[in-house]
Amino acid sequence: MSIRKDTPLAVNVSELLEEAAESAREELSAAVEVVDVDHVPAPDEMFVDSRKWLRMRDVVVVVVDLMNSTKLTWDEAAKGSARVYEAVTGNVVRIIKEFRPGFVDIQGDGMFAIFGGEDRYERAVCAAITIKTFSEKGLLPAIEDHVEEKLRDTGLKVGMAAGMLAVKRVGKSRDQSEPIWAGKQVNWASKCAGAADRNELIVTERVFIRFKDNEFVRYSCRCHTPKDLWSDTQVTKLPEQAWNCKLLKSRWCDTCGEQFCRAVLDGETSREDVDASAIRRATATAQQAA
Repeated sequence: MSIRKDTPLAVNVSELLEEAAESAREELSAAVEVVDVDHVPAPDEMFVDSRKWLRMRDVVVVVVDLMNSTKLTWDEAAKGSARVYEAVTGNVVRIIKEFRPGFVDIQGDGMFAIFGGEDRYERAVCAAITIKTFSEKGLLPAIEDHVEEKLRDTGLKVGMAAGMLAVKRVGKSRDQSEPIWAGKQVNWASKCAGAADRNELIVTERVFIRFKDNEFVRYSCRCHTPKDLWSDTQVTKLPEQAWNCKLLKSRWCDTCGEQFCRAVLDGETSREDVDASAIRRATATAQQAA
């Protein structure tokens, strides 16, 4: 509903602040319950009226960010910008939902997904790699063909973090409320995505530890000389103790990607064609030489 210019806006600031202060005192003095759950709750499971938060001890967050989104303007480039948003948002949500996240939210030019339950790390990392593969193989070639040149310097950047989150719906009623995710993991995954370049994935150390011995995630396929695909990087916008992260630049292989993704989702970790210790020694030697 629009407000007519000749309609006076009457706000009693003193009364408004007094009511807000009283409400804050009531909230801070009221009892709050935190309920542990072993899954990512659906919106209709989240509490609105009661002071109950649902806490998940370990979930995985995937954040997808569109590089150079500030160049998408709504003046002379409005139609091209709209096409980019449509191509990105709809397809990223479509891809990530195939990996059964517990919650997905679109935020402007990006989105985040929360994975819980069994095989949450495997589903999340496969979703992240699939999205960065789409960025490189599907999105960017299509943008080159259909969007004006000044909007082509873009692409998807992906970040991952894992840990504890709590959630509650905040608002006047169930129909007029939104989930509030309390905890650092969404923010940390967002900062990892922000530090990445297009077609890159950056994960926190906690996420990488989960896959450091998974030979389908960590090492290149038989189509190339076997090597460690992950490199060290720092995300200095995180707290100093969490700066050290891992960077993945490669995507799913055209030949082996389907097989590798399926293997990760099936819980496989070892490959007959990989000598992990030899690869690690070769990688260490190359890093020392550099």
